[in-house]
Amino acid sequence: MAASEAREAIEDRPGERLMTSVANPMSPSPDPRFDCIARLAAQLFAASQAAVVLIKADEALIKACSGVNAADWTQAGALTQCLLAQAKGSAFFAPDLRREKALAEISAATLAGLRFCAMVPLTGSAGEILGALLVADTKAHKTPDAGQRAALRDLATLAGAELRRDAEAAASRREHVFDLERQNLAFEAAHLAAYEWDIASGTFLLSDNLRKMLGVDADYLPADVDQGLGGMVHPDDRDTIFPAVRDGLARNGRYTVEHRLVRPSDQAVLWVSSVGVMVREGEDDPGHVIGVIQDITARRIADEQRETLVAELDHRVKNVLAAVQSMAAQSARKASSLEGFLKTFTGRLKSMASAHQLLTATRWRGAGMRNLAAAELGGIAPGQTRWEGPDLILAPRAANAMSLALHELATNAVKFGALSVDAGRVDVRWRGTPDGGLELRWTEHDGPPVSTPTRRGFGATLLEKVTGRELDGEVSVEHRREGVSAVIKVGASAVALAPAIPMEAKPAEAAAPAEPQAPRQARIDGLKVLIVEDALLLALELEAGLEEAGAVIAGSAADVDEALGMVDRPIDAAVLDANLNGASVLPVAEALAARGIPFVFATGYGENRIDLNRFDAPVIRKPYDVTQVASALAEVTGRA
Repeated sequence: MAASEAREAIEDRPGERLMTSVANPMSPSPDPRFDCIARLAAQLFAASQAAVVLIKADEALIKACSGVNAADWTQAGALTQCLLAQAKGSAFFAPDLRREKALAEISAATLAGLRFCAMVPLTGSAGEILGALLVADTKAHKTPDAGQRAALRDLATLAGAELRRDAEAAASRREHVFDLERQNLAFEAAHLAAYEWDIASGTFLLSDNLRKMLGVDADYLPADVDQGLGGMVHPDDRDTIFPAVRDGLARNGRYTVEHRLVRPSDQAVLWVSSVGVMVREGEDDPGHVIGVIQDITARRIADEQRETLVAELDHRVKNVLAAVQSMAAQSARKASSLEGFLKTFTGRLKSMASAHQLLTATRWRGAGMRNLAAAELGGIAPGQTRWEGPDLILAPRAANAMSLALHELATNAVKFGALSVDAGRVDVRWRGTPDGGLELRWTEHDGPPVSTPTRRGFGATLLEKVTGRELDGEVSVEHRREGVSAVIKVGASAVALAPAIPMEAKPAEAAAPAEPQAPRQARIDGLKVLIVEDALLLALELEAGLEEAGAVIAGSAADVDEALGMVDRPIDAAVLDANLNGASVLPVAEALAARGIPFVFATGYGENRIDLNRFDAPVIRKPYDVTQVASALAEVTGRA
């Protein structure tokens, strides 16, 4: 194969250029085959002129002409159309046109002084008229004999066969063009390029896409490491890739490898996947490799980012578990009763979850002070708390610490301070400091007289030591008689830049302070409840807690199919985990809604992850306690 032919065989050529290369068999372009047919037809009758005329729609085109230039016989097309109409698609022979009364209506301009005429239609594969082979002379002739008529029909049959062959070839070429274009589109969409590797000469023939990928202009590149394609393979990959290619070709005549290429023009590193197959034309032929190469850089970057994210997630989960474990242990040491421990620990856990939700909304790039304050104070003693300050952004660790600090201060205010009476007030104000940090002041007033605590609880330790360290600052609390005041100083390193992602998530509801509550405040005695929860421990806790509150567990399901199999049981209400092992609980919610059974959603997802708003059902954010679920069930069943 010549170089130009090989290049064309694998080159990614634009569709327009390809389409123009497909010849139209019905075009009037010169063709020596039809010139020869017209010349033989004229000689057959010793006539002055002959033409192959093509009919396309209502237009007649002269494909070939003999004895006269096509430009000088412009009436040939009109005459052919008239004769075809007169003969009704059959052959027509007229020794002298002047004696043909049936042609009296043909104008003199169309006849152009012609006397003799013979015409045989050209037909397609389905019998359709493609045109005619026309013979004419300015002199009258004797009536053509049978041999002449048959010979003209044979020439017309030959011309028709050539036209059909051209049409079939054009259709085949057109389909080939479409195949190439489909291939090119697939190559471009998949970031693929083609190449041929001539083993004997040690050269690579590159397609257009591959030249673009590699940033080179040459059609050919040597295979060697010094100046060729081998030199573009990343140095760290050569010791494994080159042997893998050789071994694959030797073993089964093919190879598949992934490696890095260094583009010479800009030294960019590309990850590619290359697949090659050996082709030999004989036993003595060293062969050549036909291959494709795919740019997988984006995929490898995504894989690396995913691995990084998984490692970071693992790290954060372990940190969260360690923090929860430590907080549980410290809360237990300072608690005077199991009930007090559970309420204190649950409140602190909810505070952490609130900060986590805010951080998730910005993909862990930070949380705003206004959202943190609203999350911790918004649901506590409405009208008695006020917060104000610029919406400075805290880094993730600092946001968690600030959330816990506000929670501890709010809990103490509800139990012992200004928020323990209706007239009490809490003012929270913060401002940026000149060094890039933040200073927050917590002030309580109009509450009961305050005295210095006689014992030091974990909350005080959490505030002054842990929180201060996480905020790269310090926390000071003063128990003045007129009310508790606190100053939280945040270092510049704990203040982050505004996240690139808008913080659209609503702040989570404030964690309920550790305040004693009347048992079974929610009236759910005898309520038949279906629990749909894939986490076994949570499901067991819900069952035990709701049974203690007086409910009857009608069933417990861990997946969608199991839950759908229970919706026809006698059920008064249901608790639905929004996500069941990756599957949405919405089909269960729809089935319950269709039966008029109220339900409550319990989820750890933010509002942007799953659409629960189309149902008139409360949404409880994890982590939660059973009293929240019981209250929500009482509300949806009209028992609140």
